[in-house]
Amino acid sequence: MPRPRYKIRPEDWFDVLDWVEYQLKQPDWLTDPEHPVHEQGITNLAQRIEQLRLVSTPTYPDCGLLQRLLNDCLPRYDWDKLRKSLSARRRRRRERRTRQAPVNLTLTPDAHHWMKQLVRAGGFATLSDALESTLPDLVAALESQAREARYQDLATILDQYDSAALCRAVEFYLEQTSEHRSLATACRIAYQWYLGAPDAHKEGLLRERFLEDLVWNETHLGWSVAAFMSDLEQDL
Repeated sequence: MPRPRYKIRPEDWFDVLDWVEYQLKQPDWLTDPEHPVHEQGITNLAQRIEQLRLVSTPTYPDCGLLQRLLNDCLPRYDWDKLRKSLSARRRRRRERRTRQAPVNLTLTPDAHHWMKQLVRAGGFATLSDALESTLPDLVAALESQAREARYQDLATILDQYDSAALCRAVEFYLEQTSEHRSLATACRIAYQWYLGAPDAHKEGLLRERFLEDLVWNETHLGWSVAAFMSDLEQDL
């Protein structure tokens, strides 16, 4: 039994109007002559949405009107897209509220001393201003250093692999990427290129792409390089 259409609520009003207006500007509906939106016309729907924007404080009767309008225009897959879009927007708002909410911290006397020094030295109005202004660059620099150190450590390990061992390691990695979200396109292309006509240059490129993938996946996707290398050693 198909799921019922999403029931529009007053708090969703402007998000729904935004989504419909966005879709009206995309080629999906325009280029699909079978889409039900053409029964009343894209121009007509755009005008109706523009009129509904005049409602500043939507009520459930207003939502019922919009619901009936879209029931005639949207097939099931578009309702699914709309539902996902609304969920994503609500999640982003929750995350934004969480980030803006005050947080209580317990500091050691030394940490508090240096934070006050930071405020005074930088001429900041508050401790929050000082941290928000200085920490992003500091964190980015530390992350860059950590990535470079990880890259060099892995490079030292992989330098001990001959061509056959490197290929087995890459094959093992590509098998893992079929089960876990990852960045593997460049490595896969480099591997296929190497297999087509192996030579030292292509092998070097493959090593670089493999290393870059491992470090990137750990940094951005939470892959543990140490755990991966441990599993790899067992597989080899």
